[in-house]
Amino acid sequence: MPRMFNELQRNVRDLESLAGLYGEVSRGADESAPIIVAALAGTGAVESVLNYTEAGANGRFLLRVQAGQRYRLVAFADRNGNRRLDADEPFGQLDRIVTAQGGRSTGRLDFALDNAASLSAADRSALAGLAEVKRIELPIALGDEVALDDPVFSPDGGRKGLWTPTDFLSEIGGGIYFLQPFDPKKTPVLFVHGAGGNPREFESLIADLDRERFQPWVFYYPSGLRLGTVVQLLDGVMTNLRREYPFQQVMVTAHSMGGLVAMSYLKLLAARGDGRQVPLLVTLSTPWRGHDAAELGVKYAPVAIPSWIDMQVDSDFQRALFNTPMPANTRFGLFFGYHGDSSDGTISLVSQLRPEAQLQALRVLGFDETHTSILHASAVSQAWRSLIETAAPQR
Repeated sequence: MPRMFNELQRNVRDLESLAGLYGEVSRGADESAPIIVAALAGTGAVESVLNYTEAGANGRFLLRVQAGQRYRLVAFADRNGNRRLDADEPFGQLDRIVTAQGGRSTGRLDFALDNAASLSAADRSALAGLAEVKRIELPIALGDEVALDDPVFSPDGGRKGLWTPTDFLSEIGGGIYFLQPFDPKKTPVLFVHGAGGNPREFESLIADLDRERFQPWVFYYPSGLRLGTVVQLLDGVMTNLRREYPFQQVMVTAHSMGGLVAMSYLKLLAARGDGRQVPLLVTLSTPWRGHDAAELGVKYAPVAIPSWIDMQVDSDFQRALFNTPMPANTRFGLFFGYHGDSSDGTISLVSQLRPEAQLQALRVLGFDETHTSILHASAVSQAWRSLIETAAPQR
């Protein structure tokens, strides 16, 4: 089996055992020490810390754990920075045991530092040995400010996200990055790349964005993951950003497979009654009916990239996408490319112009461009800017 498929096979196995626990630990107003959050497993007199992390300044945490195991979450304020619970340090614990599930969210796990809680001798012993625990990070960006030419956004990183998604999560993490300091007076425009892609592919559109009115954000993710998992990641990051930054709405621009992710996220918002959050979605060359090559890969490749399952023609993911309407307040611009009679060189017109997608669109615009050149064409940028500027909230 070729080496790339050997690496993919290892990553797929790792994905099945990977899970994340996230939430927020509240502290007293006078408590400023770093908060350590630990996942404990075991029973009775034997307890052990499987992993731990340091919560952000706002108390929020994301903890990588093994799927299928049961955990208790304990947190404490590490006042002296020694990575152990000492007698004078406040602590708290989640009031239930959590079973981590691979590829599925357990929901928010919020609790508070509360010295009224009781910790057993086994708990205290386990929390005294954090220095010996092999800590595994899950470095998800929550508004980290970087430049678009930062090495993290290299094409190699995009390929890693497709072919070795768990390596991507461990080494890069992904998440949402800001390309300039947050400004509450400017409307965010979020860019979502496609399979094997990276945020740098939006360089031309970002350069044409009016920085007096808008601020560019980019969502960087391992595109080899199942698309439902990617949508969960996007939703979780956006939820955290809304708690941290005072913005009301965000425009979304997505390329190729990223359009499926973005549309699914909007449908999730609509189901929760939050559809007003995204006044505009613009997709470019999105395979609304999937891709024949993904179907062939699932059937015949030695190992299938997980996202191929959702990219098969008329997959369950795609059918579910059109079972619910767009949010009533969202304008949808569907841009498609053609460079020949039947495709843009990568995605067929039949897939790009799925009737259900067209019916939900406010505007459907075609351009004589390839799958990649559509991101750099001046006519595309002009039409895109017009939609962005029209849909932007008036201040």
